[in-house]
Amino acid sequence: MMIRLIMLLVIFLETGICYAITSEQRGLEIALETERRDADFGDYFVEGTMTLTSPDGAVGQRQFKMYTLEMQDDGDKRLVEFVQPRDLAGMISLTYSHGLEADDQWLYMPVLRRTKRLAARDKTGSFAGSEFAFEDISTWEVKKYTYKHLRDETLDGKATFVVENTPSYPYSGYSRIMEWVDQSIYHPLKLVYFDKAGNELKELRFYDYRQYQNRYWRPGKVVMTNFQTGAVSTIEWKNYTFQTGLTENKINPGALRRWAR
Repeated sequence: MMIRLIMLLVIFLETGICYAITSEQRGLEIALETERRDADFGDYFVEGTMTLTSPDGAVGQRQFKMYTLEMQDDGDKRLVEFVQPRDLAGMISLTYSHGLEADDQWLYMPVLRRTKRLAARDKTGSFAGSEFAFEDISTWEVKKYTYKHLRDETLDGKATFVVENTPSYPYSGYSRIMEWVDQSIYHPLKLVYFDKAGNELKELRFYDYRQYQNRYWRPGKVVMTNFQTGAVSTIEWKNYTFQTGLTENKINPGALRRWAR
């Protein structure tokens, strides 16, 4: 009982009325504030260099371009176009994120010159041989999860909210995701993913945040570590560009072959 009472926040004391907020409500408030602060960016472009390090020390690299289009009435849309290495050059993934519905995802294979639609159950597969799953490259949408604020904690010298995110959408490969949200900028510093058996699967760390357009925070580097295999995938980001004029008719399945030319 005492633990339950500690988890409640009491606000609006000056009104003389006490409103008890549960940890679930507080978790949702944090998620909604994160969404509010990053809203109305329109679209943005960024270049990524992904370095894959296997448990035996072997290293591989991929280079790609990523385009994200904000949608007002549904989840955002994201296109990833690979540039290097040669065997991946021209491969394109396209993701239409949704709330409680499974995301729509397509993959254009330049060797076959055809676009393949991924089944909902394919989202747990490795993205381009990395520790990122297809599920991980979709954009974050508030409705995809239920939330629970567990505690406040300092991480790397920064005050964070620790929030438990439980997937609400079909075919997620995770049972839950623990998130450390920077209290000053409302963006994640760390995510820990748990597999369907409830075991720690992997960790994603975010580094070198910078602010763009005097509002939007984006990381300069992210590192995904697989706890179960020891493999690591690092992405370094550069050349963030906002409001490029990207439109829906340029980012749809029928247009993927034109992107690859």
